[in-house]
Amino acid sequence: MTCEVMGGRHEVATVPRMTGFAGLLKRWRTTRRLSQEQLAFEAEISTRHLSFLENGKSKPSREMVLLLASALELELRERNTMLTSAGFAAVYTSSALESLEMAPVRRAIDLLLAKQEPYGAVVFDRAWNLVRMNQGAMRMLNRFLPSPPDDPTILTNLARSILHPQGLRPSMVNWVEVATFALERLERECTMFPHDDERRALLSEVRTYPGVEVLRPFEITASAPVSLVHMKHGDDEARLFTMLTTLGTPLDVTAQELTVESYCPADEATERWAASLPD
Repeated sequence: MTCEVMGGRHEVATVPRMTGFAGLLKRWRTTRRLSQEQLAFEAEISTRHLSFLENGKSKPSREMVLLLASALELELRERNTMLTSAGFAAVYTSSALESLEMAPVRRAIDLLLAKQEPYGAVVFDRAWNLVRMNQGAMRMLNRFLPSPPDDPTILTNLARSILHPQGLRPSMVNWVEVATFALERLERECTMFPHDDERRALLSEVRTYPGVEVLRPFEITASAPVSLVHMKHGDDEARLFTMLTTLGTPLDVTAQELTVESYCPADEATERWAASLPD
């Protein structure tokens, strides 16, 4: 597994949809802003051969499709699409998290969630939908959610729960900072994968929320090594930072698209607060 600590605004590229392998290859190369020479260098093939593949004069082998998809840093979902567009069967499975095949992944996730107690941790998919939550996260939600939202789906998606006025937003002391980072993160994902309809739909939705439309990149004055989430509601107060954990070598679409977000105490007061909460 690999971990990263969560930290201008990204414009989501609009690239026309194209069908067939040649069209998809050119579309993704354009999306990645690579010249034919650059992509050919990354894939260790000749520029002439790449040009023939893009204009349909040459047909790719299965291995060539996978090589180019890797050079383009495509997600497994998109690699399957590239394969099928070239007439080959999809390579990567897409198993339900509760399936027998995903048992090792579930065990790893459950272990991470349990080890994070009494602090919160959640699991979400590529469209930021929550699929797992430990007891620490449940306790945090109960403490910092001012009142149940009119639409319960607000709490089933990480982006909605941060950005919607009826989510956790009223309890976020530094909401502008947290919301700006969350929005930039979602925009960056949409820029990297501009043809992902679920991500684009989510981004379009959250941009309509009151206050989100005025969020702009701001100059950061670093007072800590990571961005903090400062929560306060009534007598409850916590300062947290997050860590994101993903599978390092996924071979399944679902497995690749899962992320564990762990909420770590940023000070001793938050440690004591989390430890004092009743189960």
